[in-house]
Amino acid sequence: MADAKKIASDKKKVIELINREEVVKIACDLVDIPSPTGSEGACADYIIERYKRAGLKVLPQVFEDGRSNAIGIIKGNGTGPTLMLNGHMDTSFVGNLSGPEEHMPDLPGYRPKAVIDGDWIYGLGVYNMKASLAAFIHAAEAIQRAGVQMDGDLVIACVAGEIEKSQVDKYQGPLYRGGGCGTWYAITHGAVADLAVVGEPSALTLGRAHGGYVWTKITLFGDPMHSIYNDPKRNTINNMLKVAQAIHEWGEEYQERRSVYGMKANVTLSAMEGGWPFRCSRVPIFCTLYVDTRLLPGQEPLEVQREIETVFARLRRKDEDLARLRYDMSIFMNQWGSECSPEEHIWKAVAKAHEEVTGTPVEVTARPPASDACELVAHGIPSLNYGVSGRTRKHTNLRHYGKTDWDPGEGEHASIEDLVTGTKVYANLIVEVCNRSREELGIGEFKRRDHSDHSHA
Repeated sequence: MADAKKIASDKKKVIELINREEVVKIACDLVDIPSPTGSEGACADYIIERYKRAGLKVLPQVFEDGRSNAIGIIKGNGTGPTLMLNGHMDTSFVGNLSGPEEHMPDLPGYRPKAVIDGDWIYGLGVYNMKASLAAFIHAAEAIQRAGVQMDGDLVIACVAGEIEKSQVDKYQGPLYRGGGCGTWYAITHGAVADLAVVGEPSALTLGRAHGGYVWTKITLFGDPMHSIYNDPKRNTINNMLKVAQAIHEWGEEYQERRSVYGMKANVTLSAMEGGWPFRCSRVPIFCTLYVDTRLLPGQEPLEVQREIETVFARLRRKDEDLARLRYDMSIFMNQWGSECSPEEHIWKAVAKAHEEVTGTPVEVTARPPASDACELVAHGIPSLNYGVSGRTRKHTNLRHYGKTDWDPGEGEHASIEDLVTGTKVYANLIVEVCNRSREELGIGEFKRRDHSDHSHA
């Protein structure tokens, strides 16, 4: 059994080394390094250099030109479990006012340059989720400085390519390759663990579940003709508007029917492209609608596809004009939701660490956006979300994930108070989990797979 007095003493030593100015500097440094999806290399280099200075083992993971994961490991003595802290380096937006995001607000919360205003840090990525990365890194540095020797290993996985993005049509290349590709690479190339915490913005609440998504592409095809011969009945844009309305109406019912843990399975008409804008004298020969459907825990992508197919088929039966047009429909991106059971040790350990640091029980929440916890859970690693960002200045007293935790008029920002508190919680969690035996955590012998070949008599 673990030595409770030693664990308590180690926690105290480590937490006393958590330094507000230092963790704020790390967060600001990370924001100041632009890292849109596909260009995370410089951010990874910064993190890896900090690992090396702190004495962490580095697991190299370059998986594409200009892209790598920053994996740091504190080795234990081999008798305890392996805990992973997981978070992404890529930012939700590119961070400029031209190119693919030319209409973004020109505000500090959308720029890759940190600005401190009172107890708040503004800057692209600090909310999602460089504040948590800073907390991970500083907690590990404090453990090293305290000279704490642990039984189990700590793996910090700062990954590339988490943001909900996908290559589609003309949008090709690293900028569009996200959707969990970094964590998938990490855990299939050596960064494995017994249990994990993902630092997505949860405002210091325990995120028991999160959503995923299904992205559907629907294209109508028409005939090439000059606009003087235009017939609204054969116009692909006119007909796609009818399809969009039908999916919108279905979506309102679907999101209520598929609600889980208070999360609604929103259906969003996300984009539409049709015709040739450089040649408006032609009737649009095609029109494509892109739909985002939130996929909640326990649901499957094909369920969404088949419901949308049913809506589309029903509309075609009623509408002769639509029925005359050729069409194509397919899923082009999907990610599963996942959840963590209260019986899992990682749930109990996060709840304990939060209460020991803050003096109050942790609030349990669920958040509809996707999280790399789905990749971890799919690979047999019990995981949940607990992040230091997620509380906004406008709604400063609210700590739950809901409509009030994102303010587009402010952009990305994070509370320094929450950043420091969360760093202490992570430090407490690491010392607690990595100094328990695998037996205490219910991590026994691994089940051996039977590889014998029974296909031959």
